[in-house]
Amino acid sequence: MHSDITTPTTNTKATADETKFWTPRNYILASLGGTLAVTAIIIIVSVILGPAHISFSIVHASRSDPRIPYLNLTITATNGSRKRAAVRYRSVFVDLKNSTSAAGRNTMHAKVYAAPPTDDYLRPGTAPAIFNASVGVLATGTSGLFVSRRLNGTGFTVVVSASVRFRVGRLRTRVYDIKVSCPRVYFPVEGSSNVTAPPINCTA
Repeated sequence: MHSDITTPTTNTKATADETKFWTPRNYILASLGGTLAVTAIIIIVSVILGPAHISFSIVHASRSDPRIPYLNLTITATNGSRKRAAVRYRSVFVDLKNSTSAAGRNTMHAKVYAAPPTDDYLRPGTAPAIFNASVGVLATGTSGLFVSRRLNGTGFTVVVSASVRFRVGRLRTRVYDIKVSCPRVYFPVEGSSNVTAPPINCTA
């Protein structure tokens, strides 16, 4: 007796993997996500590498003798950073304004002859940076009138312009321009008791 044994055959059907294509919505969401990520990074970097607060003060102002040949200034700059940001003073300029404000038209440019090295970064918490400046004037003529009207009046306005860069660790910031004015600066004769007047704080 013969019996037919039928082996069941399973038909295997190959199914294609579903492929997902990006829609315009996917691209928009990805673009927004990337923008938010970049914005977050910029904010973090700005907080870390934001400019520190630099305070300028005039701690000495005098003229060398009654005939007013030279007006002398000593200016200090204090790095008030709490982020351990070192500062590099790339350039510093000092101007005297024959006015009670920084907007005065008449200006005399003082020569900065002593300053920290322009390629050194000064760490916060150290002694203030010191800048010495001087300008020569004549007792008569235009410069004499420029000076004499203010020596016995309301004083000069000293304008300090600085170009600085900060560094946190190995990261350096862009260059920042700082401009401050110091009002009512008098130049007593060198050696007089008025030379030891309190420092004059400068403001932006």
